[in-house]
This record gives sequence, C-alpha cells and structure tokens, in this order.
Amino acid sequence: MARTDKDYRAREIITNAVCGSGSKYSQTTYTIRPANRPTTIGGCWVMNHSYEAELVGDVVEVHGRFDVNVWYSYHGNSETAVAKDTVTYTETIPLRELDPHCSRDNIKVSVKVLQQPNCLDATVVDSGHEILVRVEKELATEIVGETKVWVLTVDQPHFKDDEDIEDEVFEDDDDFED
Repeated sequence: MARTDKDYRAREIITNAVCGSGSKYSQTTYTIRPANRPTTIGGCWVMNHSYEAELVGDVVEVHGRFDVNVWYSYHGNSETAVAKDTVTYTETIPLRELDPHCSRDNIKVSVKVLQQPNCLDATVVDSGHEILVRVEKELATEIVGETKVWVLTVDQPHFKDDEDIEDEVFEDDDDFED
C-alpha cells in the first residue's frame, strides 16, 4: 500500500523547546587587599560560587559571586595568614540560533557551570600592598520557551490483518528520499 502526496500533511504544533543557547569562557583578574604586607603566596582557591541569570534582549546576563582565599606569608616569610574576599561578576553570554518565534512570556533561563571558577595564579603587586588573582570560569546557557514547529503527519493506515502490517512496514523506502 504505497502512500500518495495527499496522505501527507503538515501540522503546526506549539511546544516548549530550546530556543537559544550559548557559552562563554572567561579569565578575570581581581584585586585582593590583605591585612598584612605579603612576602610570598602559598596558595589560592575559590569557593562558594553562586549565580543567577536573566535574558536581557538577545543575551543572557549572569550575575554571580564567589569567595577568593589567598594564603600568604608575611614578615619575611615568618608568619602566614589568609586574605579572604567575596567578589562579584557579571558575564554577558551571547546566544546562538535564537529562535525569533519563541515567546518571551514564561521563558526559562538555565545556566550550567562547565568550569567552576578556579584560581590560575596570584601575584603580589603594588610594593606588596595588593594581590592580583586571575580566575577562570566557563558558563553555558539555554533558553527554553514556547515556540511553534511544523511536523509532517500521515493518516493512520487501516490494516485488515497482520500480513498487511508487515507489507506496510517493510515496504520499499522509495517514498522517503533525501
């Protein structure tokens, strides 16, 4: 039972779908001002990362914060301390393939951290009054919203018995050329 063009129709369906996505890798340098004048850096780590995101025009803005901890020595390497600071950031992530038909009502913006904020290096500067900390991170985002898609529909075949079903299922695929 071969199908004819009149057996196929297109139908518009409204569904939730990924309407745009993007990602961004960044390196940012932050200035930490310790209580003492550091001699050397013993280590640096980043923790307590939190963020939220919103769609602003055709980009996603991620507003976040994390704690930077720098372990350092002072007084000629005779004592150590930890300088702690909470830093904030705003990342603007451009979206690829943003669906112009996606409804802006009730959209969901999701962000996934591909690379947690991580200290790349820490350097004593300004005659030992400041520490520059270079941090990397990578974020990815998706916009999920209501959009319309077109699908090809086929009338449901009416089979008389199991043999007709096998004939229809294993029929030559000439109707579906690339």
